[in-house]
Amino acid sequence: MNRLVALVFEGGMRQGRINGWVGRAREELALSLCRKLVLSEAFDDVTLITDNSLLDDRAAAIDGVSIELDPYCEDYHFGARLGQALGSRSGHGFIYMGGGSGFFMTIPEIVQFAEMVRNNPGAIVSNNPFSADMFGSSDSGAIARLDLPPNDNAVPMVAGAAGMRMLALASSIGSAFDVDTPSDLLVLASAIPLLAPGERAVLDVIGSGPVEPALDRLRRARDVLATELSEVALIGRVSPATVMELNSRTHCRLRVFSEERSMRAFGRDVPGGARSLIGRHVEATGPEAFFDDLAWCCDAAFIDTRVLFSHMGAALSQEERFASDLGLHDRIENVAVARFVKAACKARLPVVLGGHSLVSGGVRVLATAEHSAQSDVV
Repeated sequence: MNRLVALVFEGGMRQGRINGWVGRAREELALSLCRKLVLSEAFDDVTLITDNSLLDDRAAAIDGVSIELDPYCEDYHFGARLGQALGSRSGHGFIYMGGGSGFFMTIPEIVQFAEMVRNNPGAIVSNNPFSADMFGSSDSGAIARLDLPPNDNAVPMVAGAAGMRMLALASSIGSAFDVDTPSDLLVLASAIPLLAPGERAVLDVIGSGPVEPALDRLRRARDVLATELSEVALIGRVSPATVMELNSRTHCRLRVFSEERSMRAFGRDVPGGARSLIGRHVEATGPEAFFDDLAWCCDAAFIDTRVLFSHMGAALSQEERFASDLGLHDRIENVAVARFVKAACKARLPVVLGGHSLVSGGVRVLATAEHSAQSDVV
């Protein structure tokens, strides 16, 4: 095939203290990803596409990385920008990765990603065909001609609907873990010392944010994962791959309630769009009684709250969603959501709140880190 290029997208205006902190962490993650893609030697070009001039300056200092600096756009459309990037690279193969993805991917995994794209013409390869954070194809022109969606998650589904084969990368913490939210940063704060001790810059940025007492709750929940025959609840968009990974790495008894997988790709991530049985239970009993029931049968819980918030019809700002991950209920205007978050913080078991990545890659990263610690492998 012709040239194979890697495109890393990172940017966007981030309003609010918590949102800005997550953005600064993602800048470090995007730079780390660019370095790793160059080191893999699997690509003819690695390009960072961003509207962040500070990130642009720092990435320009990395040998082997090209920069495309965009002006900030209020009505940014991911699909339109991707189509533009691919249209200027007609005839090339490509992989796309979001700036918060691939942090734990190894060089061999990146090379394997590139080879799957090279060896499967007419296919789109992704980490999750129904909610992708990374994908690639040997024909950039074929993807550019599609009616591309406004977010990256649904691109493989659109390509599949157009007749392209949909192939999935091998499931691992490298391909499954994506950093979008404060809960993902809490996972990194817990796992980096064991799994990526060289990533000091990322850890320093995380430490500058409002991580306590949410980080203490996460550490207590992580300890439960390492406890023989403990009972752990996973609630939200939980995949079979996550359950299989935890079964292989831990000796926990898992209580899994999976619902609304691919919620974003199907356009159900809007207020009132999701239907959650767990949400109905919370509404029927009240959050305090719900967490009492959860503590009756579990020792720790990891909850994908975005499904619940959509079910509740809560029109939250991103800053409010991020505040919920950190347990900052006093920063949430929606009374029902604030009550739920407050009840989670006061529950008799450690409850970790977050988005999709928490109950997919995040909990798997925690289990892997605990396994590494117990095996004295760093």
